[in-house]
Amino acid sequence: MRKLYLTMIASASLFSNEYERRLDLLEAEIETLKADQLDISKSMDSSYLILEKVETKSIIDRLNFMPELNLRFDKLKYSVGKFEPVPTPSPDGLISRNRDDFSKNFEWAGSMRFRLTMNTDLTEDVSFRGRVVIQHSTQSNQRLCILSHDIKSADATTGFDIDRAYIDYKLNRNGALPMVLSFGSLPTTGGDPMQYAAQSPRESLYPALVFDINTIGVSLTAELSEYTGRESFVRLIAAKAYTLTPAMYPYQCNRENIDNATIIGGYFDMKFDDTYLLSMGFNRMQSLKAHPYLGPDISANHADDLGDMLTFGIGVDGKNIVKSGLTLFVHAAMSHPHPNGNEDDYKGIFTNSDYASGPMLGEDGYAVYTGFNYQFRKSWQFGMEYNHGSRYWFAATQGANDMYNKLATRGDVGEGYAVWHFHRYLYAKAGYMLTYEAYTGSGWHFGTPIKKGGHQQVGYVQLNARF
Repeated sequence: MRKLYLTMIASASLFSNEYERRLDLLEAEIETLKADQLDISKSMDSSYLILEKVETKSIIDRLNFMPELNLRFDKLKYSVGKFEPVPTPSPDGLISRNRDDFSKNFEWAGSMRFRLTMNTDLTEDVSFRGRVVIQHSTQSNQRLCILSHDIKSADATTGFDIDRAYIDYKLNRNGALPMVLSFGSLPTTGGDPMQYAAQSPRESLYPALVFDINTIGVSLTAELSEYTGRESFVRLIAAKAYTLTPAMYPYQCNRENIDNATIIGGYFDMKFDDTYLLSMGFNRMQSLKAHPYLGPDISANHADDLGDMLTFGIGVDGKNIVKSGLTLFVHAAMSHPHPNGNEDDYKGIFTNSDYASGPMLGEDGYAVYTGFNYQFRKSWQFGMEYNHGSRYWFAATQGANDMYNKLATRGDVGEGYAVWHFHRYLYAKAGYMLTYEAYTGSGWHFGTPIKKGGHQQVGYVQLNARF
Protein backbone atom coordinates (compact mmCIF):
# COMPACT_ATOMS: atom_id res chain seq x y z
CA MET A 1 0.00 0.00 0.00
CA ARG A 2 2.85 2.33 0.91
CA LYS A 3 4.46 1.72 -2.48
CA LEU A 4 1.17 2.54 -4.15
CA TYR A 5 0.92 5.88 -2.34
CA LEU A 6 4.49 6.76 -3.28
CA THR A 7 3.81 5.87 -6.91
CA MET A 8 0.68 8.04 -6.97
CA ILE A 9 2.49 10.99 -5.40
CA ALA A 10 5.34 10.69 -7.90
CA SER A 11 2.89 10.55 -10.82
CA ALA A 12 0.99 13.60 -9.57
CA SER A 13 4.25 15.50 -9.17
CA LEU A 14 5.30 14.62 -12.69
CA PHE A 15 1.88 15.64 -14.06
CA SER A 16 2.03 18.94 -12.17
CA ASN A 17 5.48 19.68 -13.52
CA GLU A 18 4.37 18.84 -17.08
CA TYR A 19 1.25 21.01 -16.65
CA GLU A 20 3.32 23.95 -15.44
CA ARG A 21 5.77 23.45 -18.30
CA ARG A 22 2.98 23.46 -20.91
CA LEU A 23 1.33 26.45 -19.25
CA ASP A 24 4.60 28.35 -19.46
CA LEU A 25 4.91 27.43 -23.14
CA LEU A 26 1.31 28.57 -23.78
CA GLU A 27 1.93 31.88 -22.04
CA ALA A 28 5.10 32.35 -24.08
CA GLU A 29 3.19 31.64 -27.31
CA ILE A 30 0.51 34.17 -26.27
CA GLU A 31 3.14 36.83 -25.60
CA THR A 32 4.73 36.04 -28.99
CA LEU A 33 1.36 36.40 -30.71
CA LYS A 34 0.73 39.71 -28.91
CA ALA A 35 4.12 41.00 -30.03
CA ASP A 36 3.45 39.88 -33.60
CA GLN A 37 0.01 41.54 -33.53
CA LEU A 38 1.54 44.75 -32.20
CA ASP A 39 4.15 44.72 -34.98
CA ILE A 40 1.43 44.12 -37.58
CA SER A 41 -0.69 46.95 -36.11
CA LYS A 42 2.26 49.32 -36.13
CA SER A 43 3.05 48.31 -39.68
CA MET A 44 -0.56 48.87 -40.75
CA ASP A 45 -0.68 52.27 -38.99
CA SER A 46 2.56 53.20 -40.68
CA SER A 47 1.20 52.07 -44.05
CA TYR A 48 -2.03 54.02 -43.55
CA LEU A 49 -0.03 57.08 -42.50
CA ILE A 50 2.16 56.78 -45.57
CA LEU A 51 -0.88 56.33 -47.82
CA GLU A 52 -2.62 59.31 -46.19
CA LYS A 53 0.48 61.48 -46.61
CA VAL A 54 0.84 60.40 -50.23
CA GLU A 55 -2.85 61.11 -50.92
CA THR A 56 -2.68 64.48 -49.13
CA LYS A 57 0.49 65.43 -50.99
CA SER A 58 -1.16 64.39 -54.24
CA ILE A 59 -4.16 66.70 -53.54
CA ILE A 60 -1.88 69.56 -52.47
CA ASP A 61 0.23 69.08 -55.60
CA ARG A 62 -2.91 69.46 -57.69
CA LEU A 63 -4.14 72.51 -55.75
CA ASN A 64 -3.58 75.69 -57.76
CA PHE A 65 -3.23 79.06 -56.03
CA MET A 66 -3.88 82.28 -57.96
CA PRO A 67 -3.21 85.51 -56.01
CA GLU A 68 -4.58 88.90 -57.00
CA LEU A 69 -3.76 92.32 -55.51
CA ASN A 70 -5.59 95.59 -56.16
CA LEU A 71 -4.32 98.94 -54.87
CA ARG A 72 -6.72 101.82 -55.49
CA PHE A 73 -7.02 105.53 -54.68
CA ASP A 74 -10.31 107.46 -55.01
CA LYS A 75 -11.02 111.19 -54.95
CA LEU A 76 -14.69 111.96 -54.29
CA LYS A 77 -16.72 115.13 -54.64
CA TYR A 78 -20.36 115.20 -53.66
CA SER A 79 -23.11 117.81 -53.70
CA VAL A 80 -26.85 117.71 -53.06
CA GLY A 81 -29.55 120.31 -52.48
CA LYS A 82 -32.46 120.22 -50.06
CA PHE A 83 -34.57 117.12 -50.52
CA GLU A 84 -35.47 116.07 -46.96
CA PRO A 85 -39.08 117.11 -46.23
CA VAL A 86 -38.28 117.13 -42.50
CA PRO A 87 -34.90 118.13 -40.96
CA THR A 88 -33.27 115.60 -38.63
CA PRO A 89 -32.67 116.45 -34.94
CA SER A 90 -29.01 116.46 -33.92
CA PRO A 91 -27.81 114.88 -30.64
CA ASP A 92 -27.90 118.27 -28.85
CA GLY A 93 -31.59 118.63 -29.66
CA LEU A 94 -31.23 121.20 -32.41
CA ILE A 95 -32.92 120.72 -35.76
CA SER A 96 -30.37 120.38 -38.56
CA ARG A 97 -30.24 119.22 -42.18
CA ASN A 98 -27.38 116.78 -41.81
CA ARG A 99 -28.38 114.56 -44.73
CA ASP A 100 -28.90 117.08 -47.48
CA ASP A 101 -28.07 120.63 -48.58
CA PHE A 102 -24.30 120.25 -48.58
CA SER A 103 -21.28 119.69 -50.79
CA LYS A 104 -17.81 118.44 -50.02
CA ASN A 105 -14.47 117.54 -51.59
CA PHE A 106 -13.24 114.44 -49.81
CA GLU A 107 -9.63 113.52 -49.15
CA TRP A 108 -7.98 110.84 -51.25
CA ALA A 109 -9.16 107.48 -49.98
CA GLY A 110 -6.94 104.42 -50.33
CA SER A 111 -7.98 100.79 -50.42
CA MET A 112 -6.18 97.48 -50.82
CA ARG A 113 -7.85 94.22 -51.78
CA PHE A 114 -6.10 90.86 -51.80
CA ARG A 115 -7.85 87.79 -53.18
CA LEU A 116 -6.49 84.24 -53.24
CA THR A 117 -8.26 81.81 -55.53
CA MET A 118 -7.78 78.06 -55.04
CA ASN A 119 -8.90 75.23 -57.29
CA THR A 120 -8.14 71.57 -57.77
CA ASP A 121 -9.46 68.68 -59.82
CA LEU A 122 -9.84 65.91 -57.24
CA THR A 123 -10.95 63.38 -59.86
CA GLU A 124 -12.16 63.53 -63.44
CA ASP A 125 -15.66 64.19 -62.12
CA VAL A 126 -15.09 66.21 -58.93
CA SER A 127 -13.35 69.55 -58.47
CA PHE A 128 -13.09 72.19 -55.75
CA ARG A 129 -13.06 75.99 -56.13
CA GLY A 130 -12.56 78.56 -53.37
CA ARG A 131 -11.53 82.17 -52.78
CA VAL A 132 -10.62 84.23 -49.71
CA VAL A 133 -10.64 88.03 -49.67
CA ILE A 134 -8.85 90.59 -47.50
CA GLN A 135 -9.91 94.25 -47.81
CA HIS A 136 -8.39 97.31 -46.11
CA SER A 137 -9.57 100.88 -46.59
CA THR A 138 -8.89 104.38 -45.26
CA GLN A 139 -12.27 105.67 -46.46
CA SER A 140 -13.72 105.29 -42.97
CA ASN A 141 -11.35 107.99 -41.71
CA GLN A 142 -13.95 110.41 -43.10
CA ARG A 143 -17.18 108.59 -43.85
CA LEU A 144 -18.21 105.26 -45.31
CA CYS A 145 -21.35 106.55 -46.95
CA ILE A 146 -22.37 109.83 -48.53
CA LEU A 147 -25.91 109.79 -47.21
CA SER A 148 -25.15 112.15 -44.35
CA HIS A 149 -22.50 114.25 -42.66
CA ASP A 150 -22.15 111.62 -39.95
CA ILE A 151 -18.97 109.58 -39.67
CA LYS A 152 -20.16 106.00 -39.70
CA SER A 153 -16.93 104.37 -38.52
CA ALA A 154 -14.11 106.04 -36.61
CA ASP A 155 -11.24 103.80 -37.62
CA ALA A 156 -9.91 102.31 -40.83
CA THR A 157 -10.69 98.63 -40.73
CA THR A 158 -9.55 95.39 -42.34
CA GLY A 159 -12.06 92.83 -43.48
CA PHE A 160 -11.55 89.11 -44.09
CA ASP A 161 -14.11 86.81 -45.68
CA ILE A 162 -14.57 83.75 -47.87
CA ASP A 163 -16.70 84.71 -50.86
CA ARG A 164 -16.80 81.29 -52.51
CA ALA A 165 -16.05 77.66 -51.65
CA TYR A 166 -17.86 75.01 -53.64
CA ILE A 167 -17.69 71.57 -55.24
CA ASP A 168 -18.40 70.86 -58.92
CA TYR A 169 -19.60 67.35 -59.74
CA LYS A 170 -19.83 66.45 -63.44
CA LEU A 171 -22.73 64.24 -64.45
CA ASN A 172 -23.19 62.37 -67.72
CA ARG A 173 -19.89 63.79 -69.01
CA ASN A 174 -19.91 61.86 -72.26
CA GLY A 175 -23.64 61.94 -72.87
CA ALA A 176 -25.79 64.19 -75.03
CA LEU A 177 -26.81 66.24 -71.97
CA PRO A 178 -23.73 66.78 -69.75
CA MET A 179 -24.45 68.51 -66.46
CA VAL A 180 -22.56 70.00 -63.52
CA LEU A 181 -23.93 69.93 -59.98
CA SER A 182 -22.41 72.65 -57.78
CA PHE A 183 -22.92 73.07 -54.04
CA GLY A 184 -21.43 75.28 -51.33
CA SER A 185 -20.77 79.01 -51.34
CA LEU A 186 -21.48 79.51 -55.04
CA PRO A 187 -19.76 81.77 -57.64
CA THR A 188 -22.67 84.21 -58.02
CA THR A 189 -20.84 87.58 -57.98
CA GLY A 190 -18.87 89.37 -60.70
CA GLY A 191 -21.07 88.32 -63.60
CA ASP A 192 -21.32 89.44 -67.21
CA PRO A 193 -20.60 92.14 -68.44
CA MET A 194 -18.69 93.54 -65.41
CA GLN A 195 -15.52 91.69 -66.45
CA TYR A 196 -14.64 94.12 -69.27
CA ALA A 197 -14.04 97.16 -67.03
CA ALA A 198 -12.64 94.95 -64.26
CA GLN A 199 -10.08 93.41 -66.68
CA SER A 200 -10.85 89.99 -65.28
CA PRO A 201 -12.29 86.70 -66.46
CA ARG A 202 -16.02 86.26 -66.10
CA GLU A 203 -16.35 85.36 -62.42
CA SER A 204 -20.01 84.36 -62.36
CA LEU A 205 -22.19 82.46 -64.79
CA TYR A 206 -25.13 84.78 -64.10
CA PRO A 207 -25.84 88.25 -65.60
CA ALA A 208 -24.79 90.96 -63.13
CA LEU A 209 -27.74 93.28 -63.69
CA VAL A 210 -30.16 90.51 -62.70
CA PHE A 211 -28.23 88.54 -60.07
CA ASP A 212 -25.03 89.58 -58.26
CA ILE A 213 -25.37 88.31 -54.69
CA ASN A 214 -23.35 86.02 -52.43
CA THR A 215 -25.18 82.73 -51.93
CA ILE A 216 -24.94 79.37 -50.19
CA GLY A 217 -26.82 76.58 -51.93
CA VAL A 218 -27.05 74.31 -54.96
CA SER A 219 -26.99 74.97 -58.70
CA LEU A 220 -27.34 72.71 -61.73
CA THR A 221 -25.89 73.58 -65.15
CA ALA A 222 -26.88 71.60 -68.25
CA GLU A 223 -25.18 71.98 -71.64
CA LEU A 224 -27.68 72.07 -74.51
CA SER A 225 -25.18 72.37 -77.38
CA GLU A 226 -26.12 68.94 -78.75
CA TYR A 227 -29.70 70.11 -79.19
CA THR A 228 -29.28 73.78 -80.16
CA GLY A 229 -26.30 73.40 -82.51
CA ARG A 230 -24.53 76.22 -80.64
CA GLU A 231 -22.66 76.43 -77.36
CA SER A 232 -25.52 77.00 -74.92
CA PHE A 233 -26.32 76.33 -71.28
CA VAL A 234 -29.28 76.43 -68.92
CA ARG A 235 -28.77 76.97 -65.19
CA LEU A 236 -31.02 76.50 -62.18
CA ILE A 237 -30.20 77.68 -58.67
CA ALA A 238 -31.73 77.28 -55.20
CA ALA A 239 -29.83 79.04 -52.43
CA LYS A 240 -29.85 81.36 -49.43
CA ALA A 241 -28.51 84.88 -49.95
CA TYR A 242 -26.07 86.62 -47.60
CA THR A 243 -23.86 89.70 -47.52
CA LEU A 244 -20.14 89.82 -46.76
CA THR A 245 -18.87 91.56 -43.64
CA PRO A 246 -19.26 95.39 -43.85
CA ALA A 247 -15.50 95.99 -43.83
CA MET A 248 -15.35 94.38 -47.29
CA TYR A 249 -17.07 97.44 -48.79
CA PRO A 250 -15.16 100.72 -48.31
CA TYR A 251 -18.13 102.67 -49.68
CA GLN A 252 -21.38 101.35 -48.23
CA CYS A 253 -24.10 103.32 -49.99
CA ASN A 254 -26.30 101.59 -52.57
CA ARG A 255 -26.33 98.32 -50.62
CA GLU A 256 -28.42 96.45 -48.14
CA ASN A 257 -27.27 93.83 -45.68
CA ILE A 258 -29.38 90.78 -46.49
CA ASP A 259 -30.72 89.19 -43.33
CA ASN A 260 -32.84 86.58 -45.10
CA ALA A 261 -33.73 85.69 -48.68
CA THR A 262 -34.28 82.40 -50.49
CA ILE A 263 -33.03 82.52 -54.08
CA ILE A 264 -34.81 80.63 -56.85
CA GLY A 265 -33.52 81.34 -60.35
CA GLY A 266 -33.27 80.10 -63.91
CA TYR A 267 -30.87 81.33 -66.62
CA PHE A 268 -29.96 80.62 -70.22
CA ASP A 269 -27.09 81.76 -72.43
CA MET A 270 -25.98 80.97 -75.98
CA LYS A 271 -22.88 81.85 -77.97
CA PHE A 272 -22.90 82.80 -81.65
CA ASP A 273 -19.68 82.31 -83.66
CA ASP A 274 -17.47 82.77 -80.54
CA THR A 275 -18.22 86.51 -80.73
CA TYR A 276 -21.73 87.17 -79.49
CA LEU A 277 -23.31 86.03 -76.24
CA LEU A 278 -27.04 86.11 -75.58
CA SER A 279 -28.04 85.77 -71.91
CA MET A 280 -31.36 85.93 -70.11
CA GLY A 281 -32.91 84.82 -66.88
CA PHE A 282 -34.99 85.48 -63.79
CA ASN A 283 -34.25 85.60 -60.09
CA ARG A 284 -36.77 85.45 -57.25
CA MET A 285 -35.80 86.55 -53.74
CA GLN A 286 -38.39 84.99 -51.45
CA SER A 287 -39.15 86.26 -47.92
CA LEU A 288 -36.73 89.15 -48.37
CA LYS A 289 -35.52 90.77 -45.17
CA ALA A 290 -32.66 93.29 -45.33
CA HIS A 291 -31.52 96.52 -43.69
CA PRO A 292 -29.58 99.51 -45.09
CA TYR A 293 -25.80 99.06 -45.21
CA LEU A 294 -25.00 102.35 -43.46
CA GLY A 295 -22.64 101.43 -40.66
CA PRO A 296 -22.72 99.90 -37.17
CA ASP A 297 -25.58 102.10 -35.90
CA ILE A 298 -28.05 100.59 -38.41
CA SER A 299 -29.10 97.01 -37.64
CA ALA A 300 -31.81 94.50 -38.54
CA ASN A 301 -33.87 95.36 -35.44
CA HIS A 302 -36.21 97.53 -37.50
CA ALA A 303 -36.38 95.22 -40.54
CA ASP A 304 -38.98 92.60 -41.38
CA ASP A 305 -39.83 90.07 -44.08
CA LEU A 306 -41.52 92.32 -46.64
CA GLY A 307 -42.36 89.74 -49.32
CA ASP A 308 -40.79 88.54 -52.57
CA MET A 309 -38.81 90.43 -55.21
CA LEU A 310 -38.57 89.16 -58.79
CA THR A 311 -35.92 90.47 -61.20
CA PHE A 312 -35.50 89.34 -64.78
CA GLY A 313 -33.56 90.56 -67.77
CA ILE A 314 -31.79 89.99 -71.05
CA GLY A 315 -28.42 91.01 -72.48
CA VAL A 316 -26.24 90.79 -75.58
CA ASP A 317 -22.42 90.98 -75.67
CA GLY A 318 -20.22 91.24 -78.75
CA LYS A 319 -16.57 90.54 -78.01
CA ASN A 320 -13.75 91.56 -80.38
CA ILE A 321 -16.25 92.23 -83.16
CA VAL A 322 -14.84 91.36 -86.62
CA LYS A 323 -11.38 91.10 -85.00
CA SER A 324 -11.36 94.87 -84.46
CA GLY A 325 -10.58 94.85 -80.74
CA LEU A 326 -14.00 96.39 -80.04
CA THR A 327 -16.34 94.86 -77.46
CA LEU A 328 -19.93 96.10 -77.10
CA PHE A 329 -22.69 95.13 -74.69
CA VAL A 330 -26.24 96.14 -73.80
CA HIS A 331 -28.31 94.68 -70.95
CA ALA A 332 -31.77 95.47 -69.59
CA ALA A 333 -33.65 94.27 -66.51
CA MET A 334 -36.86 94.79 -64.58
CA SER A 335 -37.72 94.39 -60.89
CA HIS A 336 -41.21 93.29 -59.89
CA PRO A 337 -42.08 93.41 -56.14
CA HIS A 338 -44.62 91.20 -54.35
CA PRO A 339 -45.19 92.91 -50.96
CA ASN A 340 -46.85 91.06 -48.08
CA GLY A 341 -47.98 94.14 -46.13
CA ASN A 342 -45.18 94.20 -43.52
CA GLU A 343 -43.11 97.37 -43.10
CA ASP A 344 -39.55 98.42 -42.24
CA ASP A 345 -39.17 101.55 -40.15
CA TYR A 346 -35.92 103.50 -39.88
CA LYS A 347 -37.66 106.83 -39.47
CA GLY A 348 -36.12 108.72 -36.56
CA ILE A 349 -32.91 106.65 -36.67
CA PHE A 350 -30.97 108.28 -39.49
CA THR A 351 -33.71 110.54 -40.85
CA ASN A 352 -37.18 111.76 -39.98
CA SER A 353 -38.37 111.48 -43.58
CA ASP A 354 -40.92 108.98 -44.84
CA TYR A 355 -38.63 107.46 -47.48
CA ALA A 356 -36.85 105.54 -44.69
CA SER A 357 -39.95 103.59 -43.71
CA GLY A 358 -42.76 101.64 -45.31
CA PRO A 359 -43.56 98.34 -47.03
CA MET A 360 -41.76 96.82 -50.01
CA LEU A 361 -41.58 99.00 -53.11
CA GLY A 362 -45.01 99.35 -54.63
CA GLU A 363 -44.18 99.58 -58.34
CA ASP A 364 -42.05 97.88 -60.98
CA GLY A 365 -38.61 99.27 -61.76
CA TYR A 366 -36.29 98.93 -64.72
CA ALA A 367 -32.63 99.46 -65.60
CA VAL A 368 -30.35 99.49 -68.64
CA TYR A 369 -26.59 98.94 -68.74
CA THR A 370 -24.48 99.46 -71.85
CA GLY A 371 -20.90 100.22 -72.84
CA PHE A 372 -17.86 99.36 -74.88
CA ASN A 373 -14.22 98.40 -74.45
CA TYR A 374 -11.69 99.01 -77.21
CA GLN A 375 -8.20 97.52 -77.37
CA PHE A 376 -6.43 99.89 -79.74
CA ARG A 377 -2.94 98.58 -79.06
CA LYS A 378 -1.67 95.31 -77.65
CA SER A 379 -1.22 96.73 -74.14
CA TRP A 380 -3.70 99.63 -74.19
CA GLN A 381 -7.49 99.75 -73.77
CA PHE A 382 -10.10 102.34 -73.05
CA GLY A 383 -13.80 102.01 -72.39
CA MET A 384 -16.98 103.80 -71.44
CA GLU A 385 -20.07 102.56 -69.61
CA TYR A 386 -23.51 103.95 -68.83
CA ASN A 387 -26.33 102.67 -66.65
CA HIS A 388 -29.73 104.05 -65.73
CA GLY A 389 -32.15 102.95 -63.01
CA SER A 390 -35.75 104.12 -62.67
CA ARG A 391 -37.39 105.52 -59.54
CA TYR A 392 -38.53 102.11 -58.25
CA TRP A 393 -35.61 100.06 -59.58
CA PHE A 394 -34.32 97.43 -57.18
CA ALA A 395 -31.03 95.75 -58.08
CA ALA A 396 -30.27 92.28 -56.74
CA THR A 397 -26.59 93.31 -56.69
CA GLN A 398 -25.76 93.37 -52.97
CA GLY A 399 -22.58 91.37 -53.63
CA ALA A 400 -21.27 93.48 -56.53
CA ASN A 401 -17.47 93.62 -56.69
CA ASP A 402 -17.31 97.24 -57.82
CA MET A 403 -16.86 99.60 -54.88
CA TYR A 404 -19.91 101.77 -55.53
CA ASN A 405 -22.41 99.13 -56.67
CA LYS A 406 -23.31 101.52 -59.46
CA LEU A 407 -25.90 99.21 -61.03
CA ALA A 408 -28.19 99.85 -58.05
CA THR A 409 -28.38 103.61 -58.71
CA ARG A 410 -31.78 105.21 -59.19
CA GLY A 411 -30.59 107.73 -61.69
CA ASP A 412 -27.72 107.85 -64.17
CA VAL A 413 -24.08 106.76 -64.01
CA GLY A 414 -21.40 107.38 -66.63
CA GLU A 415 -17.88 105.99 -66.37
CA GLY A 416 -14.80 106.20 -68.58
CA TYR A 417 -11.48 104.45 -68.05
CA ALA A 418 -8.11 103.69 -69.63
CA VAL A 419 -5.99 100.59 -68.99
CA TRP A 420 -2.28 99.98 -69.59
CA HIS A 421 -1.01 96.38 -69.39
CA PHE A 422 2.69 97.01 -68.85
CA HIS A 423 3.51 93.44 -67.81
CA ARG A 424 2.06 90.00 -68.32
CA TYR A 425 0.67 90.01 -64.80
CA LEU A 426 0.45 93.75 -64.05
CA TYR A 427 -1.68 96.63 -65.27
CA ALA A 428 -2.59 100.20 -64.32
CA LYS A 429 -6.03 101.76 -64.65
CA ALA A 430 -7.33 105.32 -64.36
CA GLY A 431 -10.95 106.37 -64.58
CA TYR A 432 -13.65 108.90 -63.85
CA MET A 433 -17.25 108.21 -62.80
CA LEU A 434 -20.11 110.70 -62.63
CA THR A 435 -23.29 109.73 -60.79
CA TYR A 436 -26.60 111.55 -60.70
CA GLU A 437 -28.85 110.23 -57.92
CA ALA A 438 -32.32 111.17 -59.08
CA TYR A 439 -34.13 109.44 -56.20
CA THR A 440 -33.45 108.28 -52.66
CA GLY A 441 -32.97 104.68 -51.59
CA SER A 442 -30.69 103.25 -54.29
CA GLY A 443 -30.25 99.56 -53.50
CA TRP A 444 -33.13 99.51 -50.98
CA HIS A 445 -36.21 97.33 -51.35
CA PHE A 446 -38.59 99.35 -49.15
CA GLY A 447 -40.11 102.80 -48.76
CA THR A 448 -41.26 105.38 -51.31
CA PRO A 449 -38.35 106.99 -53.19
CA ILE A 450 -38.43 110.80 -53.31
CA LYS A 451 -36.54 113.17 -55.59
CA LYS A 452 -32.97 113.72 -54.43
CA GLY A 453 -30.82 115.32 -57.14
CA GLY A 454 -27.41 114.35 -55.74
CA HIS A 455 -24.23 114.59 -57.85
CA GLN A 456 -21.14 112.52 -57.16
CA GLN A 457 -17.83 112.70 -59.00
CA VAL A 458 -15.14 110.05 -58.51
CA GLY A 459 -11.67 110.05 -60.01
CA TYR A 460 -9.57 106.96 -59.37
CA VAL A 461 -6.27 105.28 -60.16
CA GLN A 462 -5.34 101.70 -59.42
CA LEU A 463 -2.60 99.14 -59.82
CA ASN A 464 -3.43 95.47 -60.25
CA ALA A 465 -1.45 92.26 -60.10
CA ARG A 466 -3.12 89.01 -61.14
CA PHE A 467 -1.25 85.71 -61.44
